Amino acid sequence: MLIDALAKYPYEGLTRELLSLGMSWVVINAELDPEPEELADALEGALRSLENKVKAHTSKMGRNDRQSFDKVLRVWFNRSAPETYSELFELVIKETVKLIREGRLDPGESLTSVRVEKDGTYLGVDYDGETSKPPGKKAKADHYAILPAIIKQPEYYERQSGFLTPTTGGKAQIRLDPLWFSLVALGFFTGFAGFIGGRYYLMTKPGIEGLWPYEVEDVIVRGLLPLTEAGVRGRVSLSTEELYEMKLAMKLAEENRNPPDGVYPVTLHLISLEGQVYTELKTLQLDLSGLSRYLDAYVKRINALSTGGVRMTVELKEGKARVQKYPLWALVDIAEKELGRGVSGDGEMLAYIFVKDLYRAINSGRRELIEDSVFRLFRQGRALLEGSGRASGELRKVLKAVMWQDHLGVLL
Repeated sequence: MLIDALAKYPYEGLTRELLSLGMSWVVINAELDPEPEELADALEGALRSLENKVKAHTSKMGRNDRQSFDKVLRVWFNRSAPETYSELFELVIKETVKLIREGRLDPGESLTSVRVEKDGTYLGVDYDGETSKPPGKKAKADHYAILPAIIKQPEYYERQSGFLTPTTGGKAQIRLDPLWFSLVALGFFTGFAGFIGGRYYLMTKPGIEGLWPYEVEDVIVRGLLPLTEAGVRGRVSLSTEELYEMKLAMKLAEENRNPPDGVYPVTLHLISLEGQVYTELKTLQLDLSGLSRYLDAYVKRINALSTGGVRMTVELKEGKARVQKYPLWALVDIAEKELGRGVSGDGEMLAYIFVKDLYRAINSGRRELIEDSVFRLFRQGRALLEGSGRASGELRKVLKAVMWQDHLGVLL
C-alpha cells in the first residue's frame, strides 16, 4: 500500500521527501500494508516519539494559510486553525487518527487515490466531514488542504530568481486529504532540525523508501532523530558548512550519540521567509560520519584525563555566567564570531582557518593531515601569544588551553 502510494506521487522534491519520512513511521510501527487500526496506532506512536519536536517553536502561519486552513479544518474536524505550523500539524495528525478509528476515513481508499488535474494534484479522498469518496471528475477543492507555505513555496521559488517567479511550471497546487496531510506533517516533524533566526532547518533522506521495511528504523531512530534533535537542542545555525557540521557533531558527541554511517548522506534544506515568500536559501548534503567518530573520541579522552585530575576545560564568560568548555568547542565558537565580525587584529581569522583545516583533515581520513593542521595552529598560536600582535583576551585564553600539552595529545 505505502510503496504504491509513494510511487503514484508524481513529483520529486521536498514534499516527496517529507512524505517518505512520514510513511517510514508507519513501516516502523506497523508494516507496509497496515490495517486501519494498525495505521492509526502507528501515527499516534510516531507523534509520541516526536513529542519534543512537536513542542518546538515554529513560525506563525501567514494570513493566506491561516484563512485557507481555517476553512478546511472546519469542514474536516469542526475545528478552527491554530496560530503556528507546529500546532497545525499536531492537530491534523491527532484528528486524523480519530477519523480512522471511527471508520470515517478509509486509509486504503485514501492512499490509492491520486489524481492530477489542470488546477493541481489531489492526494487522497474527498472528505466532507461526514463521509469520504474518491475524487470525481471534478474534485471539490474545498474538501482538501493546500500544502503549507513553508513546504510548498521552497519547491516553487529559488533565491536566485530575481523577482521570485515560479520555477517548477506544472505544479499549480497540491491538495491533500487528512491522511496525506498527516504523513507530510510527520515527515516535517521528523526532519525538523530547528527554527533559528527566522530560518527553518529540515533534514531529509531522499530515497529512504529503498530501506523499507528492515533498515529504515535504524536510519530514522538511531540516525535522523539524533541528528535533528542535536540541531534543535543545540540551536545549531548555519554560517558555513564546516562550522555547521562541526557544531552538530560536537553536540552529538556531548550527548554520546553516534548515528550509524548508513544514515548518511542526509539533505539539509535551509528555508527562510524572503519578503512574502518562503525560499530555499541552500541545500547541502551532510555526512558527519568521520567528524562524529573523531569528536566522540575527543570527548571520551578529555573526560578520561579530567577524571584523572588533569585540567582539560577552559573557563569563559557567556553573558553574565561563567562556563567551562572543551578547548576545541571554545575555538569553534570563536571561529563563528570571527566570521560574524570580519577580519581584525593580528589573529585575524586564526580560529576559523584552523577549524576549517581540521574539518578537512578529519574528513580526509588521513592522520598526517590532522597532524599538519594541529602543528600549524601551534606555530601560529605561539607566534601570536609570544609576539606583540593584537588579539582579543578570549582568543589568547583559548589558544593557551588548546596548546596545553595534554590537549595537543588528544587532538592528535
